[in-house]
Amino acid sequence: MSTLRPEFKVGVLVVAGIVLLVLGVNYLKGFNPFAKTSTYYAVYENVAGLAVSNPVLINGYQIGQVRRIEFLEGGDGELLVEFVVEHPELYFPSNSVAMIHSSDLFGTKAIRIEQGDSPILAMAGDTLLDNVEDDIAAQVAKQIEPLQRKTTDLIKSVEEVIQQIEAAFNSEATSRLPEALESVQRTVQSLENTAANLDSTVADNRYNFTKVMSNVRSLTSTLNASSGDLTNAIENFSTLSDTLSRIEFAAMMAKANQALEDVTQITGKISAGEGSLGKLVVSDSLHNGLVATNLELQLLLDDLQMHPWKYVQVNLIGRKQKSEFSKKDLQRLRKIIDEELEAQGGGSSDND
Repeated sequence: MSTLRPEFKVGVLVVAGIVLLVLGVNYLKGFNPFAKTSTYYAVYENVAGLAVSNPVLINGYQIGQVRRIEFLEGGDGELLVEFVVEHPELYFPSNSVAMIHSSDLFGTKAIRIEQGDSPILAMAGDTLLDNVEDDIAAQVAKQIEPLQRKTTDLIKSVEEVIQQIEAAFNSEATSRLPEALESVQRTVQSLENTAANLDSTVADNRYNFTKVMSNVRSLTSTLNASSGDLTNAIENFSTLSDTLSRIEFAAMMAKANQALEDVTQITGKISAGEGSLGKLVVSDSLHNGLVATNLELQLLLDDLQMHPWKYVQVNLIGRKQKSEFSKKDLQRLRKIIDEELEAQGGGSSDND
């Protein structure tokens, strides 16, 4: 039976020790070589201090850790972060975000998985969306920045007020301030003297004032006692004025109605042809008579012009009067001829 050489045994022990040391160190760092894990990736422009073996959290519970961080090919400075999840039965949507955040007050970084709403689940080897959350110092700085800005503005305002106060005390108005205070003091003293005089005047006329107030109370009592009579008198006067106004208005309306009735009767008579105005409006005999009279007058003037010797007897020696028929004579002849023709025509029809 062969025996192992001591050198071989030492070598085996050294190798075993080294393996155990590596496994122990990795285990202490959080790596469990015997656990079943799923690997995911994320690409960041700035990892904000994230280091290998930093935890990966979901809902505040550690589910894995960062395994590797390296630059992407291309030289643009983007960093590829590889992290493992030690719970293969854990699934989250594919649009979940791998958020780098500060896990404690000392600025230790970790990756927090913020689950999305996609119905598609992320598989091992997928690259998740990236984002970097401000650290505590940056968040505190953001909270303090408005306060700092307001404090700066307040300090500026205080400085302006101080400058204005200094300018006011350094101006010429400040030199006159004692004179103004003396004037105010004199005014106050004058008011005090006026008040004292007023008090003395009131004291001297207190009896008269009391008497006046007594008279006022008596007058008020008398008015209160006679308030009923005054009310009745006012009501009677109001009733009388209303009655007078109603009577005058009624008389005026009656006269207006009577005038309207008279006008209605007159217009009715005119429309019926009663009276001279009615006959003139209804009948046209006056118009026809005026037209006939006008025609007769024209014929008369024409006859007077043609036969003036009928109306004025003037005999001229050795001269015969030339007789001509006037329009009036012609009209008379025409009327006589028409009457004869009409008479003859009526007689012949009777003989027939």
